[in-house]
Amino acid sequence: MEAISAVTKKSDALTRSAVWGALWQLVGAGWQTAIQLGASMVLARILCPADFGIMGMAIIVQGIVKQSGDLSVATGVIAKGDVTQEDLSTAFWTSLAIRTLLFFITFAIAHHAAIFYESPEVKWVLRTISFTFFFSAFSVIPAALLKKNLRFGLSKMIEGSGFLLQSLLAILFAVVFDMHYWALVISLLIANFTQTCIICFCARWLPSFVFSRSSFRYMFRYGINGMGSSLMGYFSQNLDYLIVGKLLGASSLGIYEFAYRIPYIAFNRVATPISTVLFPILSQVQNDNERLGRGYIKVAKFIAIILFPVLGGLAAVANQAVAVLWGDQWLAAIIPLQILCMRCAIQSVTKPISVIFLCKNRPDLPLKISFFSFIFTFAAVGGLGFVYGLVGVAAGMLVATIPNVVPIWIAFRIINIPLSSLFAALMPPTICAATSTFLTLVTVHLLILKGNSDYIILAISILVGVITYATTMWFFFRETRLEVFKACSTVISRKSS
Repeated sequence: MEAISAVTKKSDALTRSAVWGALWQLVGAGWQTAIQLGASMVLARILCPADFGIMGMAIIVQGIVKQSGDLSVATGVIAKGDVTQEDLSTAFWTSLAIRTLLFFITFAIAHHAAIFYESPEVKWVLRTISFTFFFSAFSVIPAALLKKNLRFGLSKMIEGSGFLLQSLLAILFAVVFDMHYWALVISLLIANFTQTCIICFCARWLPSFVFSRSSFRYMFRYGINGMGSSLMGYFSQNLDYLIVGKLLGASSLGIYEFAYRIPYIAFNRVATPISTVLFPILSQVQNDNERLGRGYIKVAKFIAIILFPVLGGLAAVANQAVAVLWGDQWLAAIIPLQILCMRCAIQSVTKPISVIFLCKNRPDLPLKISFFSFIFTFAAVGGLGFVYGLVGVAAGMLVATIPNVVPIWIAFRIINIPLSSLFAALMPPTICAATSTFLTLVTVHLLILKGNSDYIILAISILVGVITYATTMWFFFRETRLEVFKACSTVISRKSS
């Protein structure tokens, strides 16, 4: 009986940690979303699309270099149950050496990147932001330790502080010093350096001058598969940026980047952080297939509950939101934005699936799957983008989500969980979001016919969407509503204990 009681207590503690960690991610997500939206409203009226396009070109090239050569040693640190100082030090020196090399590679190819994009400005922007390789090399392992120790609140506060600093500096440099795209560049550099210093201070960890071959082999196995998977995933995710930047120029890339960034603010502030929480949590029960499956399904469901109505509502009021919040120079981004909202919704519930592969010691599978996904994405985005321009690129990215069902099917087969259980869990938020989106669209069109201003249309439509979603969930999906309340009570019990 005592053994059973101990297991139960451990399970409850793990559940509370998961929910509490996810809550921290959501609170931080809300804070960062408010900052990003506020900063974007200011910067969108000061900087032109070409400024964002130049920065976007440099970021894409830097990301390709990073994904091509950066071993994900932090993944190995989190995955290993009995990690030692020797393991951590080995991972640190490995990361430092690799990121130093990536800095020099990025600095060297900057000239060729500028030639590829036919934009001379990209050269020095890319060389400047490449210094972030140096800064982040010192924070990779300390940041992994914070996550491994489930210190999600502290991690999120550090991340939010860095984001706030970057946004404020970007506005300051753009408004006061009229630095154009350099306002984005310099603010990124300063914020990255500051955040690195804070992470290292809070982790209270220093490397030893040791290097273990056995530790390196373990980290390398996770890292090389993670690197390959990340590279293919990065290309698949950013192929649209490469095509738009090369074929249509900096201004078109700036408009497309805006259309992509707005819905993905929600994605990156909800799905990505919760997935980050999921790995260290589920790695502690990696031998229990049933709990792994339940954990993924619950996370996917809660992500859908939050993001589906937000993305559906954004697509419904996109015309008014862009005009009111960001200005008329961004109106060309509306249709791509609406299409990308649908892509973002699908991705939000498929992104965490790689956690199951890592927990089942199969880091090779995401790499193999991502290779075929990249080929499909290249065909869809290249073909539709060539014919229909920006709208075609966005449509291609939506079509490219079709292969996402493959890794889910494989993962559920590995843990012997029926795929129908995931679809059943996603049904309530899907129906509620579809209902609220439809009624929001109807409200928008009725208010337009009555000649109301964009401000009034936006305010009333959002209110209708929120009320419709909450009402539908309350009256027709009692079990889901109770599940949300139970999660909240879990947090409260953790807080009171």
